[in-house]
Amino acid sequence: MIISHIHTENAADAPFLSVLFDALLHSLKEVALILPFMFLAFLFIGFLERGAGRGMVRVILTADKVGPLAGGFLGALPSCGFSAAASNLYGAGLLTTGTLIAVYLSTSDEMLAVLVGSKASPKLIAAILAVKIITGVLCGFLCDWSVRLFYKLREKRALKRTVSEEAEAEALENAMECGCADPYCGAKGNVLFSALIRTLRILVFIFIISAVLNVLLCYVDKDAVGAFVGKMPFAGCVLTALMGLIPNCAVSVALTELYIEGIITAPMMLCGLMTGAGSGLIILFGSNRNKAENFTVVALLFVFALIFGSIFGNLIPLF
Repeated sequence: MIISHIHTENAADAPFLSVLFDALLHSLKEVALILPFMFLAFLFIGFLERGAGRGMVRVILTADKVGPLAGGFLGALPSCGFSAAASNLYGAGLLTTGTLIAVYLSTSDEMLAVLVGSKASPKLIAAILAVKIITGVLCGFLCDWSVRLFYKLREKRALKRTVSEEAEAEALENAMECGCADPYCGAKGNVLFSALIRTLRILVFIFIISAVLNVLLCYVDKDAVGAFVGKMPFAGCVLTALMGLIPNCAVSVALTELYIEGIITAPMMLCGLMTGAGSGLIILFGSNRNKAENFTVVALLFVFALIFGSIFGNLIPLF
């Protein structure tokens, strides 16, 4: 657990600087305890990114009509660059909308590293990943089926983006080389250095979140906060789903931490994590010139995450 319950019955009466010092000290201790676990997690992720990146791209390119199935499973693998690779391939017309949606919904960003570092139950981790994969696959097939039905009803062929051979080759090259916006991705440079930098970067986020929550919980009753959040489940899910669209790993870190500490519910966490597609959305708007299509993808991602995150999120506490 990241947050230490440092507050006592008279903590609210203590000087603020004293409360702040205690919060920072306890947060620093907790971060130090999870550092080795998170470093090992990022080391594993780095080796996976280094060895499997090209293979993952080849698999999803050859998946054809079962693209959403491949996208759902591959997206769940801990790799920061796969959503970016999928966006590049989609921009070149090499992936269907359903396959891209499946990748986005199942992508975990920094969630897995945070859960492993926090020593979360393996059953809990497996349940969250399973829900994201199932959602991605279902929604991906739904998208592709709807597109085919739409054009079939109008006796038209599905429209295909026309791109030059040079643009297609560039997109494929970017996908093969990861193409994500993270300069410390495990697919680049030294794996050990990459794991260390990524670990320290995430621990900074965790330290800040932990310290802020520790201070707040000295003045606010955690049970009261939980009860307040519980009274507005749908609004909370909408808010976290919107937060997830922000292309920054700090969001997934914050949502995971807040759930671990019981501040937000499982549906709220899932809604935010499902819309959190890493750097994928940034790459999408850069690789695909059809902005209306891009906004449609974002809207579908948001709606699917809100619906299925709210439904399946109620199953997570069972684990």
